[in-house]
Amino acid sequence: MPGEWLGAKNFGFKLKWYLCYSQLSRKKAQMKYKKLALGSFLLLILSTAASLMFLSFSPSPATELVILSGSKHATQYRFVEDIVNIVSPSLNLKLVNKESKGAADNFNELSDPKSPYKIAIMQADYLYFMQTQDMRLNEEKTKNLRVLLPLGTQQIHLITKADRGIVGLKDIAGRKVGVGTLDQGTYRTALLIKDHSKVDFIPINKPFEECYKALTVDEISAFFIVSSAPVEMLDLNPQAMSIKLALVHLDNVNDWARYHKQDTIRQSDYKWLDHDVPTFSVASVIVVNESKLTDAERNAVLELKSGIESKFEQLKANGHPEWKLVNLSEWSDSDWPQLK
Repeated sequence: MPGEWLGAKNFGFKLKWYLCYSQLSRKKAQMKYKKLALGSFLLLILSTAASLMFLSFSPSPATELVILSGSKHATQYRFVEDIVNIVSPSLNLKLVNKESKGAADNFNELSDPKSPYKIAIMQADYLYFMQTQDMRLNEEKTKNLRVLLPLGTQQIHLITKADRGIVGLKDIAGRKVGVGTLDQGTYRTALLIKDHSKVDFIPINKPFEECYKALTVDEISAFFIVSSAPVEMLDLNPQAMSIKLALVHLDNVNDWARYHKQDTIRQSDYKWLDHDVPTFSVASVIVVNESKLTDAERNAVLELKSGIESKFEQLKANGHPEWKLVNLSEWSDSDWPQLK
């Protein structure tokens, strides 16, 4: 009997100890869980705050500007490449040089409200021509176009074979002459020369890339290119040329060039040229469709303008030779309204 009582007593003591220990363990576990939960909550708060700070101080995504330039063989394309390579690294925007068919193609894309393109290089004479078309047809294609900056001039080249006997504008009368395609500003300039000079040559629609070959096989007697000298596709080594080229002196027959600027294509512009050739030129401009711009794009375009102005000396030193002849301040609202 005493042994049984003692066993029961020991059992009761062990049970009580076990219950106390279990309760203590639960409290410790609860405290540990609370600490872990609190730590996780604080970590969440800190990581959220850090994310918000990162978003607050991170630069906003750069606005993308796509510039329609021209054929890869044209100087306008090289001009935009210079801007992309020399100017854009210092700006908070992304510039894209988009090859196009030419000034007329650029105008069509810029003036079309359904087209995504908003900025392009264009010949000023084509801009003026389309303005007269607006008045004649009661349209408003040029209404929202603004000039951002002038980009100097584009010389009118009239190229022929040296043995053709073509030395002046009158000499191409009755002959087949390449004038580019409908998408190119050269086409409009060449037809203007034909109409105003009364020199009745036969215009042949061929892109620049095909005109040189057509000249070599006598499909045409000459061809026009309106672009800033030196033009890449004419920058040929005379030792590798199958024919000898010549540039035609563009004289002002019947005052066709009244509103054009007198210019000169220099002997130094082309390896095969043996003397300076008088010609005329048209202004080249960067044009923007103001009505298509968002607020962010408008600010980006004005930033681009400031960037070109600030990097102008580098453009002249390291870009196309024609940059040296560009005057960024020569344009005024009386020429055409500017983006401000």
